[in-house]
Amino acid sequence: MTRQSISFTGRVLRAHRDERRRMGRPGQGRADLLERQHHLAATLLRAIWRRSPWTARRFAVAGLGVEDWAELPGVVKAEVLAHFDNLNTEGLTLADVLAHARRAETDRSFAGTLKGRGGPVTTGLSSGTSGPQGVFLASDRERALWAGVALAHTLPPGPGLLRRALTHRPLRVAFALRADSPLYRSAQSAAVQWCYLDLLRPLDDLASALGHFAPDVVIGPPGVLTALSERCPLAGVQRVISVAEVLEDDHRAKLEHRWGPVVQVYQATEGLLGLPCDQGTLHLNEDHVHFRLRHPDTGIPVGQPVPGDRVCATVTDLRRRCLPAIAWQMDDVLVIGEPCACGHPSLTLHAIAGRADDALLLHGVTVWPDFLRRALLELPGVQDFRVLQRGATLEVSLLGPVPTTPELAGHVEVALGIALRRSGVPGRVPVVLRPWKAPRPGEKLRRVRRLSPTPQETP
Repeated sequence: MTRQSISFTGRVLRAHRDERRRMGRPGQGRADLLERQHHLAATLLRAIWRRSPWTARRFAVAGLGVEDWAELPGVVKAEVLAHFDNLNTEGLTLADVLAHARRAETDRSFAGTLKGRGGPVTTGLSSGTSGPQGVFLASDRERALWAGVALAHTLPPGPGLLRRALTHRPLRVAFALRADSPLYRSAQSAAVQWCYLDLLRPLDDLASALGHFAPDVVIGPPGVLTALSERCPLAGVQRVISVAEVLEDDHRAKLEHRWGPVVQVYQATEGLLGLPCDQGTLHLNEDHVHFRLRHPDTGIPVGQPVPGDRVCATVTDLRRRCLPAIAWQMDDVLVIGEPCACGHPSLTLHAIAGRADDALLLHGVTVWPDFLRRALLELPGVQDFRVLQRGATLEVSLLGPVPTTPELAGHVEVALGIALRRSGVPGRVPVVLRPWKAPRPGEKLRRVRRLSPTPQETP
């Protein structure tokens, strides 16, 4: 092991230790959490102010001082990409980053980095399902922090990271993702052994590799993991970690039955946004990220959400300096959960409902995907589905042994009609059955989508 890798492993272990201490600290209240956020924000802005001209310009245009960082107007992905060269602190251009990341995805070789002002920089791309592909950057310091924090929340019960490294066999972790990255391999050490499963390979090949590796932990999109669990029964899985997609109730049930306990990690280009506690509850990662919440339909700020509220967030990652993510506006729809028995003051999530454009808009009424899932999955023989709103019409594709017949179309329209009326949609909504199309390898699962702008089309 080189001196550099020993130093990096030491950073990961320190980040892991510090995060475990925060997780177990008794008596911490909401006020303590907010005070920590303000301290981290002040440290962040001092570090990046002169190296990120666009960040300074945003404050100047808004007429705000650095102490008012929590009030900075949000920006969307297109603005971030347009100002990327003057936003990142490593002197990198968007053209170079995109070329490097796309070349890695084409060659399926993800180990390379770019040379930034402060050292090597890891690059990556989002899936691009919500418009242009988002870009992320991470320095070695940020990779070590990410790895330590993530491991503190996701390791199954048992020996800690350092004890496992010294006295136990490595924890075997398989991760099935569209792209490998040094970011994910940051946790590779004497304590953790990784196996990357490339989602562009055939499922049967992935199932064979997974069975041969015999993992303790499996990470991946829940739709893919569910399909793999049908092909590859595994004994000894201690934890399944759902990432990159909405975790549907039916997928959770199948994974827990076939493999083991399921927890979620909520990560996006904007940062590491949600992590499970020791109880398995998904918490917003408020120890490291600030969330400014708003109503998904009206945009009205939501100061003190209550369980069951649906909100969208504008996020500030308080630890990222390489590509400062300050007041980035997201369109993911989050459902606030009940306070957790673990005692941590961060907000919990009952569910990640999807993006705002995963909701239907019918006769002026917003219909969230979870109202449709049960209606369709309870139909006899239906194994999976897709619903696409095109104008005022719902196009439905079904996977299952039941042939597409006028009788089935009638059952679908009745089931959806009941669900829509319960959601407050008046009148009849036309439903058309379409042939089932298998998803492309690596494609992110979106069961419900609204394709067209609809206010003028849904009287």
